[in-house]
Amino acid sequence: METPLDRIARTLSHVPIRHTEDGIPVTLDLAICLDLALAALSVVRPEMDRLSERIAELEGGTVRVLPARFVTDAMAQIPDSLPPDFS
Repeated sequence: METPLDRIARTLSHVPIRHTEDGIPVTLDLAICLDLALAALSVVRPEMDRLSERIAELEGGTVRVLPARFVTDAMAQIPDSLPPDFS
């Protein structure tokens, strides 16, 4: 299974940093790509962890769902057309 580190490093390995005189793209060495990927993940990881915790809280908590009767009654109170002042 590919980890986020692997995906970032693989993506970075395809980004040309310059071109030779012949126009051939030059890319970074895998070790450098891994170092850059680790640096990127160290910045992004805390936010990813915070979001994962928040999602877990929301999934584990109770979600309030309005009863269908309430929604039906509320929609019935909406007029079919706008009053003359708004037309």
